[in-house]
Amino acid sequence: MKLKEGLILREVAGQYVIVPTGKMVREITNIVYISSSAAYLWDYMKDHEFEKEDLVKRIMEHYTGVTEEKASADIDKFLNTLSVNSILDDGTVRGKISVTMPAKDDANEL
Repeated sequence: MKLKEGLILREVAGQYVIVPTGKMVREITNIVYISSSAAYLWDYMKDHEFEKEDLVKRIMEHYTGVTEEKASADIDKFLNTLSVNSILDDGTVRGKISVTMPAKDDANEL
């Protein structure tokens, strides 16, 4: 997995906000806020391809007192938020798909 291009993370009034730039402004229409822990992961994710296990490992190394089960569950929620808001490039096609059929005169008969 990886993050889509054209996204930046900004801290605004003490909150972390994912901001689309360029053509991503048309694709991402929701304001997406993330926690400081998610912002820590974002810093890694923006420059690397990753799997969920990579993110769990980073959280476990960075924070004390968190269980692997809790980290895994929180990362599931985080990745889901990114996925449903078209921020995560996880290979899943979302939204409308447009197909143009050739005119009847141009179509080959089978």
